[in-house]
Amino acid sequence: MCADDTTGARRQFTDLVRRRRSVRAFLDTDVSRAQIETILDIARHAPSGGNMQPWQVHVLGRQTIDELRDAIRAAIAAPSHQEAGDYRYYPAKPFAPYGDRIRQAGHDLYEALGIDRRDVAARREQKMKNFDFFGAPAGLLVTIDARLERGSWIDIGLFLNALSLAIVSEGLGCCLQASFSSHGDVVRKVLDLDAQKLVVCGVAFGHADEDHPVNRQPLRRHDVAEFARFHP
Repeated sequence: MCADDTTGARRQFTDLVRRRRSVRAFLDTDVSRAQIETILDIARHAPSGGNMQPWQVHVLGRQTIDELRDAIRAAIAAPSHQEAGDYRYYPAKPFAPYGDRIRQAGHDLYEALGIDRRDVAARREQKMKNFDFFGAPAGLLVTIDARLERGSWIDIGLFLNALSLAIVSEGLGCCLQASFSSHGDVVRKVLDLDAQKLVVCGVAFGHADEDHPVNRQPLRRHDVAEFARFHP
């Protein structure tokens, strides 16, 4: 590869990484099966230990999205509902600096939507939009075999990164949604999965509604000096 090709590839990659953001409002425009298969075909080249490729992907169309949304809403509304997820995403007691970052992200989201922090009902309804994939025409659910070890979860992260960038490369937007992991039993029932399939996350994707304020909230990232330590 010549120097010009390398420079061009670097610019394209940098552009993809910097354009990727969490999209929480989509246009009512379908994504074709061919385009979805193209995205997955790119993402499958993500690395994994021992080439185990531990990711399993379930592609949901509008009908299944509606069925899953209704089932989760019904489960949450049930008097006996207790939220016991497939895994804990956040620490039970967030500590500095991570707790501050979580609160800042929530503040930015609700400020962009014009939702007051004391408006519990509006905040709850916004949270429920997760289970409608934020109105996206298609959604993915990523699962992993419960018998695998933590190393395979690293591989899942690598796959999700490749998937996100593949989606952006197709001119689409996406949002990774750990919220589905809190309702693994419902997901397994709707998709007819066995008990060993843990729900890692959902992925809403489609054509981003660029005019929606929720898609224009700040994208905060810390400088390299704040997280990297160089050892001689």
